[in-house]
Amino acid sequence: MDSRDVALQSVMPTVMVPRFSELEELDTSGNRILMASNGVWLEVCRTWLYARMPIAPPALIPVPYGEVSAELRFGFGKLPTAMVSQFIELARIRSPNECAAWIVWNQRTGKWSLRMLEERSVGPGHVEVVRPALAEDEHMILDLHSHGLSDAYFSSTDDYDDGRGEVKIAGVIGNLNKPEVTASFRLCANGVFVSLPYAIPQG
Repeated sequence: MDSRDVALQSVMPTVMVPRFSELEELDTSGNRILMASNGVWLEVCRTWLYARMPIAPPALIPVPYGEVSAELRFGFGKLPTAMVSQFIELARIRSPNECAAWIVWNQRTGKWSLRMLEERSVGPGHVEVVRPALAEDEHMILDLHSHGLSDAYFSSTDDYDDGRGEVKIAGVIGNLNKPEVTASFRLCANGVFVSLPYAIPQG
């Protein structure tokens, strides 16, 4: 096999799911493709996340593989809703312009931090930011941005930005001129999006 193929497949190996024994979960940071009798699945492991998500339907012919099921586990405990509330208040001040922030988790200390992002360009319909560097033990968990006076939704620009291979939770906050804002959250994992329920703290 060409060395370039070896390198590519080592980054995203494909595993045939066993039929008569348990699949050993990926337990180090990385990604795998799982070939199962009930479809093709993406498996993602990070310090803060384990996920299995379907990405293609089952084959039209019988295959000698076992089944897997969807899985989503977070390794950090509860999300810091107080920091989401803090972002909402800062976004209200900046409205109708958009703004953006990261919520970062330190795996060594277990502490969270809210980091408003430096803006290259900003307006009521866009925000372009400078991505900050993180320390070795830090992980960007929540990637937040506001929609000013508009509803919270993921735009085609968001889909492009979130689909470039990053693993994170993305959140959009909208209707910042109203007492109760709107919000949309999703897990982004190597171009696969999974909607997440999230009770936005109001007030």
